[in-house]
Amino acid sequence: MTKSKQPLNASLSSGSKEKKAKIFYEHGTDALGLALSIAKMQEDKASRKAGKHHQPQAGKPRSKRKETGDKKKRLDETKAVIAKQRAQSKKGKARSRKESKNQLRHPADSIANVQGSAPRKRVSFA
Repeated sequence: MTKSKQPLNASLSSGSKEKKAKIFYEHGTDALGLALSIAKMQEDKASRKAGKHHQPQAGKPRSKRKETGDKKKRLDETKAVIAKQRAQSKKGKARSRKESKNQLRHPADSIANVQGSAPRKRVSFA
């Protein structure tokens, strides 16, 4: 493993590139210390990143979730009432149509009976 180190006599105003001196670590305690420091830095970085995503929202109360449930419940109740009203109006329209048809048929039957002729036989083709 290598670590680069800038020379102490490098001037900031000079624009020329100077070679960096390399320091070689021997295997053992130096390598272990370097690995531990790198691992600690990585863990800190990961925990900070995870902390950003998993912070609890202190400003939001949990009661809002119930309010949305109440709103949905009221909406479902309103939909049920509307569906019931539609069904009743549909039944009422069908009933009125049926009554109007019956009123049209009854006077025709009574006129036929008054004349004394037998009612016509109906034939259906299936």
